[in-house]
Amino acid sequence: MNFIGLDLGTGAVKGVLWDGGKVVAEASVEVEFIREGDAVEIDPDAYRDDVLGLIRRLAAAGDAPVAGIAMCAASGNTLVTGADGTPRTRIVSWLDNRKEPSPDENIHEVVGWPWPQGFPFAHLLRMRRETPEVFAPGFRVCMNNDYIQFLLCGEFALDHSSATPYYLQDQKNFRYHRPYLKMLGLREEQLSRLVPSGTVIGTLRPVVAAGNLTPETRIVAGSFDHPSAARACGIFREDEMLLSCGTSWVGFRPVRERRIVPGSLADPYLCFEGGNWGEIRSWGKVGLTLEAWIVERYGDAPDRYRRFGDEALASDGPARTKMIDTVKTFRAKAFPEARFARIVLAGGPSESPAWRKFLAESWQCRIELSPYKKYTGAVGAAMLAKKGCEK
Repeated sequence: MNFIGLDLGTGAVKGVLWDGGKVVAEASVEVEFIREGDAVEIDPDAYRDDVLGLIRRLAAAGDAPVAGIAMCAASGNTLVTGADGTPRTRIVSWLDNRKEPSPDENIHEVVGWPWPQGFPFAHLLRMRRETPEVFAPGFRVCMNNDYIQFLLCGEFALDHSSATPYYLQDQKNFRYHRPYLKMLGLREEQLSRLVPSGTVIGTLRPVVAAGNLTPETRIVAGSFDHPSAARACGIFREDEMLLSCGTSWVGFRPVRERRIVPGSLADPYLCFEGGNWGEIRSWGKVGLTLEAWIVERYGDAPDRYRRFGDEALASDGPARTKMIDTVKTFRAKAFPEARFARIVLAGGPSESPAWRKFLAESWQCRIELSPYKKYTGAVGAAMLAKKGCEK
């Protein structure tokens, strides 16, 4: 049997077909944004077509039925639908720059993440004020990942890990935080039910089934993207860190218990299995800033990243300075007090020898590359799909 893992990333959706031991096929599709002033949104119908098309392509690449599908996500996007899942709004991206004040001073302790001025809670506050008509009777609220899961199996469900950036979950008690729902005029039945990662949500709807996608294909709850990638890389100990280099640079490490400290983000990770929680330190949107610098200096040709790395290794010029300054800044943001035996890199710049060199010099530890590269999160999701099917 094969498994499909999806990584619903910020700028691209990546997917793998995995046979339980190796990647059989991989594919991706770019996410198209609609930008109007500070608004950053996604057309839900186009997004649906792209993701379902990607799933079908991956399934067709195998020679066996797909037993399960799971997805990780850079969640924090918001969609309001009707009771039948028909979109009433665009998907509002977490990149959206329209800000809202924090609902209270306790939000970090309650949900596990500090207040970012955006993400679903803030999106919904603004919608309530500016477009109240979308909350006409029969509405539901979801994110892009539980929306896709609903399209696949007809059930609205969301794993506790992905629910953290929803800013509506009481992370200590793993249920919706009723005071926040009251602020937004929401009832729990208008939201997806909350479940642990690896839980079977449902089976594939017959209308979606075709070829290797069958009515027996199970849809399994995934996780936030960085914990998913950590699973794929075997990051389970406190002296190990996953460094994901994408739109944001994110350090993820296992910790014995839930920690709420300034600048940190908590994730349930393996706690439902008797294992560690996860702690995340993020440098938001640095990938976008870095990309703009690279394009300005080298143009937008495909070899721009190689040229950047070659120059950084060859001389003490601007490229080396930019790379070293980036590494130093991230080190200061991501667990500056920690000492690691092993750091695994996934995504984007991690594939450059120059980045690996300067990271190793800064952290003074073994630097490894994820064998799955930019598909690391998708492989972790496929592993969760397999886990769900084995229960």
